Amino acid sequence: MILWNEDALIGGHAALDFSNTVDDQDKLREISRISDWSTFLEWAKVSSMFSNKQIDALENEIQQTEIPRLLANIHALRETEYAALSCIVSGEIKPNVAMQTLEAGIKTAINNSSWVLDDISYKWAVNRDNPHWVIDVLTLSIEDLLRSEDITKLKECGRCTWMFLNKGRGRGRQWCNMSTCGNRAKSASFRSRKQ
Repeated sequence: MILWNEDALIGGHAALDFSNTVDDQDKLREISRISDWSTFLEWAKVSSMFSNKQIDALENEIQQTEIPRLLANIHALRETEYAALSCIVSGEIKPNVAMQTLEAGIKTAINNSSWVLDDISYKWAVNRDNPHWVIDVLTLSIEDLLRSEDITKLKECGRCTWMFLNKGRGRGRQWCNMSTCGNRAKSASFRSRKQ
């Protein structure tokens, strides 16, 4: 089964594609698509989040003994991101635990990084000597999303917990993907009208 095709990368930002790494046909987020290190590597390769050098380091420099803790931290960050973004979508502006946790992680990631020129603009470059560099890459992508104007276009699928940037006119998209959640919602609506 191919986990990381174009239907899995519909968020409109790499940080949203990271949040969406759950199999979710409801609102429970119980099944992680990043179930082991190999599935994380597959996702990292198709996401736009990691450079080629970072992918090489993920494949060759991460110690087997580090992987269980690293995967647990990846899952925890993903769920913290989801909780914080869910609050943004719902219009909750008061400080919350998820946003405070993200803020602390962002400060740490920036502290572990250097400000470098990338072609014509500047960006944060993580220090791979830091044992938390993988989490820092993920966290800085979330920070990039939170600072962007696109955050005002953030939506959550009406059927699952996947998030995306609604770049359409007016109300725009209601579903993460019409071929999955959109069709399921239409089928459910059709069945309820028939009864």
